[in-house]
Amino acid sequence: MSTPPAARLVWERQDGSHVDFALAATPMVVGRDEEADIRVDEPLVSRAHARIEPREGAYALLDLGSTNFTRVNGEVIRERVLRHGDELRFARARCRYVEDGVPDPVAGGV
Repeated sequence: MSTPPAARLVWERQDGSHVDFALAATPMVVGRDEEADIRVDEPLVSRAHARIEPREGAYALLDLGSTNFTRVNGEVIRERVLRHGDELRFARARCRYVEDGVPDPVAGGV
C-alpha cells in the first residue's frame, strides 16, 4: 500500500480566517465534537460528521451518516477519493483539500 501525499484540510471560516489541519496517515474524524481529530465548530456540523482516511496513495472522504450531508465540489457524497483543490462542505462549513507542494488552485500559491 502506498503512502498518501502530505496534505491538509483548510477550513474557510465565516469570518474569513482559515484554519489548517494536517492530514495523518491514519483515519481522522471531522466533526463538531471536542474529541474530533478535525474540529469544525459550526452548529449544523454533526459531532462525528465525516472521516478522512488514507487509501492507496490518496485520501478518501466518507460521510458518517451526517444529518446535513457532506459535499465535494457541490455534490452530496457518501464516499469519494479526494483530489487537490476539491471543495468540501460539512453542512455549511466550507473546507478545501490541499496537497502540499502543489500550487493552490484558488490562492495561486502553495
